[in-house]
Amino acid sequence: GPGGVWRSQDMLSNGEYDVEYDGGDGNEGGVKPTNMYDSLWTNAAKEAMEFFDYTYLEHFGASMPMFLPRKLALDYILKRCTRNNPSFFDVVQFNTSVENVTFDAVSSTFAVRVFDSKSGCTSVTVFDYVIWAGGNNGRRNIPPDVDQALKSGGFAGKIMHSSQVDTNFDRDVRHKNVIIVGDQHSAEDLALYAIKLGAQRVDIVSRGGRGVATDMGSWPDNKVTVVEGYLPTGVACGGRGVILSKVESSNPAFTENIDDQIALHSVDTVIYCTGYDCNFSMLDESLRPQSSRAQGAHVDKGWKMSENALSRDLGHVPLGSVSPEFAFLDQNFYRGRLRSNPSIFFMLESVHEEHLLALDVTAWLFLAQITGDLPLPADCEINQFNRETLIEAMDSPLLRRQVDPAYRAKWENTIRVDHWAEDRSDCRTRDMIWNLWDIQYRILARDALDSGYPLGIGSFDTLNERGQALVSFNMITDYARYELDEGSSENWDTFRDCDPSRCYSIFTGQRASPLKRQWLDLDGSELEEIVDGETGDGDGGTGITPEIFMADMAGPGSLSLQVGLQV
Repeated sequence: GPGGVWRSQDMLSNGEYDVEYDGGDGNEGGVKPTNMYDSLWTNAAKEAMEFFDYTYLEHFGASMPMFLPRKLALDYILKRCTRNNPSFFDVVQFNTSVENVTFDAVSSTFAVRVFDSKSGCTSVTVFDYVIWAGGNNGRRNIPPDVDQALKSGGFAGKIMHSSQVDTNFDRDVRHKNVIIVGDQHSAEDLALYAIKLGAQRVDIVSRGGRGVATDMGSWPDNKVTVVEGYLPTGVACGGRGVILSKVESSNPAFTENIDDQIALHSVDTVIYCTGYDCNFSMLDESLRPQSSRAQGAHVDKGWKMSENALSRDLGHVPLGSVSPEFAFLDQNFYRGRLRSNPSIFFMLESVHEEHLLALDVTAWLFLAQITGDLPLPADCEINQFNRETLIEAMDSPLLRRQVDPAYRAKWENTIRVDHWAEDRSDCRTRDMIWNLWDIQYRILARDALDSGYPLGIGSFDTLNERGQALVSFNMITDYARYELDEGSSENWDTFRDCDPSRCYSIFTGQRASPLKRQWLDLDGSELEEIVDGETGDGDGGTGITPEIFMADMAGPGSLSLQVGLQV
C-alpha cells in the first residue's frame, strides 16, 4: 500500500529489495480504494511532520502555513522520495492487487500472488520478507444497525461514507441539512468543508463524545451542532427526518432508549465518518494478527498506576484486559514484527493519527530488523519489553481510559461533566494531555535510537528539546480547536486560522506563516492561493516544557515561546 513508500525508500537505497504496490481493484483480496477528496487539508501542524533530510524550506522555498492542502503535502512527500533518485518509482509495481500471501516453512519464504489490472495477468513472486503497509483505511466501517435503521425506515436522502466524498460533494451539501455520524477528524473536516460549500446546517452525531470534533470551541456562524451520546435509530417525517436515541457510551452493544430521543427534520444527506478497518484478507490465515492478544495478564497483580491528579477521585483501579487497539499494546507483535512469524511486519496505527515522522522512524525500525542490526530477542525478553511499554503507557490517564475498560468504566461513573478533568482550560487537564503526547513521542524516541534514525528526539525515559517541541506543536493544534469562541464563530474562524507563529521548524527554525485569507475563504490549494509568500523568521529556541506551555496557556493570549532548533 501507499504506506510502503517509507519502507521502500530506505530499502531501495541498498538495491536489494523488490517492491509490490497494492493499488486495489475492489476485489476482496485487494485493498478497496478510498477517495481522498481534493479539498482535504492536514489536521495537524506540519511542523510535527517534517523530514530530517528534506525540509519544508528546501521544498517550498518560503515559509508555509501550519496546515497544508493535500496536494501540497503529497507533493512534498513524493519529492522527498524522488529528488535524489528520479527513477525511484520505476521499480514499484502500480495498478496491482495482492491477491494472496502464503508462507512456506521449509524454505522460509513467502509466495505473493499479484494481479496486474492493466495486463490482466497474475504472477507469483517469492520473497524473504513481507511488510504489510496497506494502511488503516482498507475497508469502510459502516455501523450496521444505524445503516439498517435508516434504510429500512425509508430515509429519502443520500447516505454515504466519508470515503465516497468526491467532486459532487457540492451537490450533496449546498443549501442542505447534513448529518455526520462520528466525531473524529473526517467528521471535523467534512463539517467544515460542507460549511465552505454552503451547507445550511450540519449535525455531528457523536456516540461517545470523545472525538476531536467535540473539542471544537465554536463553529463558523454556529452552523454545526454536536449531539453527544446519541445515534440514529429511525426515520420520521415521511423519510425526511432522522430519529436519534440516547445510548450508553460504555456499552459496546447497540442500544436504543425510546424514552430519550431527538428528531432532526428536513435531513438531506447522512455521512458516515465512522472510520475504517484494516484489510488483511490477502494474507493467509496464519499470517494475520490474532485479535485475542490483549495485554494486562502479564502484569504483576500488585501493579499500581503512578500517582496523578485523578488518583484522589478514582483511587486504585486494577488493570483490566487492555485492548490491543494500538500496535505497541498488542502481544502479537514485537515492534511491528509478527511474533508467530518474524519475517512479516505490520505498519499499524499508533495512538493518534500517523504523522510522517512516525512513519519514517518505523521505516528505519523495520529495516534495522531485516538487516539484523536490531536482532529479534528471546521470547522472554520480548514479553518484558512489551510489559515495560504497557506499564509506562498505563500511567497516562487519558491513554488508559481509551484502552482499559475497567479504568474507563470507573472514569465514566465518577467523573461528571462539571469535573475539572472535562475542562481543557484547567492546568491539570492540560498536564494530562501533554502526558498523552509525551508517552507517544517517548516510544517513538526509543525506536529512533534503536534503529539508528538520524534525528534524535530523546529516549524512552525523557524527551530532549526537539522532542518537547514536537509535543508542543501537537498541543498547539489541539488547543487551536478548543480556544475557538463565539467571536471566532462570528468571524467564521476555524482552527486552521489560529496564530501560526507559535510553530517553528525544528530543523531550520523557520516560523509558520498565516494563511492568505481565512480558511473558509480560500478557493484553491495552489501555493500562491494560500500564502502571500512572505518568509518567516528563523529564531532559535530551547524547546517547550510542560510547565512553560501551561504557564503561557493559562493566561490570556496564545503561546508565544518560539521553538526553532538547528540539526
